[in-house]
Amino acid sequence: MAIQNASDINGVYTALFTPLKNDDPKRLNNVIDYEKSTQMIEDLIEAGIQGIVPVGTTGQSATLSHQQHLEFIRFVHKQINNRVDIIAGAGSNCTRESVEMIHKIQAIAPMPVLCVTGYYNNPTQAGIVKHFQTLSSETGAKIVLYNVPSRTNSYIAPESVIELAKDPNIIALKQAVDFKQGGDHRADTLKIQEQTKDLDFTLISGEDDALYDLMEIGGTGIISATANIPEAVIQFIDLMKSYRNGHLESAKKIQATLGDLISAIFIRKNPIPLGTFFNSPLYQPLSSVIDTENGAEAEKVIIDLIENKASSLKKYR
Repeated sequence: MAIQNASDINGVYTALFTPLKNDDPKRLNNVIDYEKSTQMIEDLIEAGIQGIVPVGTTGQSATLSHQQHLEFIRFVHKQINNRVDIIAGAGSNCTRESVEMIHKIQAIAPMPVLCVTGYYNNPTQAGIVKHFQTLSSETGAKIVLYNVPSRTNSYIAPESVIELAKDPNIIALKQAVDFKQGGDHRADTLKIQEQTKDLDFTLISGEDDALYDLMEIGGTGIISATANIPEAVIQFIDLMKSYRNGHLESAKKIQATLGDLISAIFIRKNPIPLGTFFNSPLYQPLSSVIDTENGAEAEKVIIDLIENKASSLKKYR
């Protein structure tokens, strides 16, 4: 069953990396590697993932064509075959374009969509609210807001989130800001949680190193790039179970243990390191880790982690 309510969003969701075949050295027209994608999805389901989020930022959404975007969502939906949840990436800084994309996604199957704010054109708060309200009214889809100002330079203020949460189709916020103790946006996140607690709305973490902190605030899950690694999925799930069972110190220790993998996933701008983890090229203008400054050192960190903490990925080397 497709996610219908905020209470359905509960657990660990992989922001799925989109691997490519090494069939174009220019990295302009590489074909999506569906065979590798199939293996990745099956490993994640076996690890116990709650759901998969295809074609978000981690999935190279900025460089996939619209046709590839839709074809990959169609493939993921078919491969999952209702075994776990799916939340499809459908964000744009153009409201019309996002509406059109959501309609095409809903024609594949009813599923919630993850939508980002207006990058580059950087709308006002009134514009942000109207954008998401229009996505809701024009499509009827269930919507997860994505607040990631480090990528968009566009911050959804807590008052805007609270207003949007009153819309029955807007059911969650992926909060990718610093909401840890002492973090710049902790007070905002606490305000959102407090003032939406009686609505059909939930918070999920967009910060892989802060799942514990968001659960402390009242959040119910995470959409994670690090969760492309099955071993990390298992640990994230254990963290949530420990927290919910009142074993807070154990949950904190698991969050700390995940630190090496999380740091490696973000050793360069996401999704560059995932290209190395899964032995996949990336479309230009992204480059591989090895081609970045001090790239050999960063690549060694990733290879060592595959050897010692993510052995399920050895098959891709």
